[in-house]
Amino acid sequence: MGAVLIAAKINEAVQHFTEPPAYFTEATLVKELEDKGIGRPSTYSPIIQTILSRGYIAKEGKKLMPTDLGILTMDLLTQYFQAFIDVPFSAHLESELDEIGEHKIDKTAVLSEFYGPFSKALEVADKEIPVVDIPPVVSDVKCEKCGRMMVIKEGRHGKFLACPGFPECRNTKPILHKIGVKCPECGGDIIERRTKTRRIFYGCSNYPKCRFTSWDKPLNSFCPKCGSIELERTDRLGKKVVHCSNEECELSSTKKKSKDK
Repeated sequence: MGAVLIAAKINEAVQHFTEPPAYFTEATLVKELEDKGIGRPSTYSPIIQTILSRGYIAKEGKKLMPTDLGILTMDLLTQYFQAFIDVPFSAHLESELDEIGEHKIDKTAVLSEFYGPFSKALEVADKEIPVVDIPPVVSDVKCEKCGRMMVIKEGRHGKFLACPGFPECRNTKPILHKIGVKCPECGGDIIERRTKTRRIFYGCSNYPKCRFTSWDKPLNSFCPKCGSIELERTDRLGKKVVHCSNEECELSSTKKKSKDK
C-alpha cells in the first residue's frame, strides 16, 4: 500500500487515419474493369473516352478526377438505378451478351428480362428527378456571323460551340481538341476528331487543304530509323504501343504484323 510505481517505458501513441482510395488512372481503371468482369478489351478505351467527353470525369495529369456533374450523376444512378449499376449485375449481363453473340441464348429473352424492371425504374426516375438548368460556359471564341461570344453546349455527341443568339443566329462549330503535336505534312495543329460512330481519330486542323489523318495518336517523337513521326495505339490488352508512321519503315505496325506472320 502506498508504494510509488515508476513507469519503465511509455509507447508513444500514433494516430492513424483511414485514407480514401487513390484516384484511378487509365491503366488502373482498365485493370479494375478486368478484375470486375466489366467490359471487354475492345471496349475499355471507348468507355474512358465516353465518360471524359460527357464531362463525368476530367484528367489531371494521369489521374481521372470526378467532376461535379459526374458526382451528381452517380448519386442519381445510385438512388434510382441501384440494381442496374451493381457490379455483379453488370458482369452477369456482359456474360449473357457474349452468349448471345455465340448463339447460346436467345437475345429477346435476355432483353425482356432486363427491360421490364428497367422501364419501371426509368418511369419513377422520370417523374421524380427535377430538371436542372445549367448556365452555359462562355468561351473565348467570337461568333463570326453576329459578333457574340460563343458558349459551350453539351449535345449527344459531346461538347460544341454555339451562338447564344439562337434562334436569330444558329451558328455552331466543333470544339477543337489540340493534342500539342504539329502535322508532319503542313505544320498545322493535330486535333482529335470523331467519326459519326464516336470513334476517335486524329487529323490536321488545316483540313481540307491538308488531309493528314491517323487512327493512332501522333506523338512529339520521331522514329530512330527513318525520322518519321511516331504514333501510339492501344492493343487488345489496353497496353500502349509506339510505332513508326512510315508504313515502309521496319518499325511501323504494318511491318511488324508482316514479320509476325
